[in-house]
Amino acid sequence: MFTPRGLVLTVVVPGVRLFPWSMREAWQVLLGKAKVRFRWVSHHEGRPETTIRTLGKQDVVLLLNDHHLEDLTRYLGTTESHGRGRDERIWLGLSTERVVGSPFPKSEDKTRACARLCHLVAHFDPAAGGLIRGEGAEPYFCHQYASTDLFIPRKAWTNKENRIFWSGKLSVGNFADAYSQRKTLFAAFQKAPGVVWRDAAQKNEKLDTVLSEKDSYKGLLNLPSNCPGYTANFFENLAMGGCTLQHRMSSPMPIGLAEGETHLGYDLDCPDSFKEACARFLRAPDDFQKIAQQGRVACLQYHTLWHRAVEIFRALQTSLEKQGSNLAAGKVLSEAIAKLEVAQ
Repeated sequence: MFTPRGLVLTVVVPGVRLFPWSMREAWQVLLGKAKVRFRWVSHHEGRPETTIRTLGKQDVVLLLNDHHLEDLTRYLGTTESHGRGRDERIWLGLSTERVVGSPFPKSEDKTRACARLCHLVAHFDPAAGGLIRGEGAEPYFCHQYASTDLFIPRKAWTNKENRIFWSGKLSVGNFADAYSQRKTLFAAFQKAPGVVWRDAAQKNEKLDTVLSEKDSYKGLLNLPSNCPGYTANFFENLAMGGCTLQHRMSSPMPIGLAEGETHLGYDLDCPDSFKEACARFLRAPDDFQKIAQQGRVACLQYHTLWHRAVEIFRALQTSLEKQGSNLAAGKVLSEAIAKLEVAQ
């Protein structure tokens, strides 16, 4: 835990051992490089009082993942001295998973608990806005991102293999429905010629291995997950310079991206469409080098963690200004935005 003096941005993260780099450590790297004054707090489940004692009285508090900080947000909600309008802090939440229609239990309740505390909740599920607003917080929909400090290709296109690579989980505990669409498409993929895959649920590889895998193939596949919208894995594939195969989505297309120009598309509910997209790429992988290059450029231009952090902080600042807020913690927010802008 880093504890600078004075008013700071306090980032509260899940203390579980295994957690996506992009949703935790990547933020620590970004804020450190930008020289933002921040306090990094790992919350351990069942110990909300310990976490609360680390919070400065006039901090900006970023709850970096609503679903995995559930016991903390529920506990804070039972107090009369923490949360939006009850103290001098500015509260910001990040909702990273599917909220509406999730196969996991109490997903909506977890996001509601966070929204009751926060001034603004940034969310990746396009359907979550109404639920968040209903609890009094300002919802802000945005897409996920790539941590481009980490996801950097080392191999030239000519040194990558003419195959399609995918890695991800095929199961999550006892929740069979969590990856049902993924499993259907994976069944059509796993034995096809020219493909390589790894079940991340069976072996959790180190980051260096993950980066090496993504850097080794000209084709990079993104299969559906419980996280809605365009996921971090999609943007990380783009950043690594491979030609990304991505299922078509009902949510808005991220800025700067276009199917056929920055990535290849396939129909989520049609295995034949999926198999044809894979076969089309494998017939002549080098024909898709330009698409891969354009995808990486678009990712770097619009969809890095830096872009998303600035976007979310600015949305919070605008929301507070509209409310006429004069909280002292607003200085922390302004300073963080200014330092991030200079860092870019």
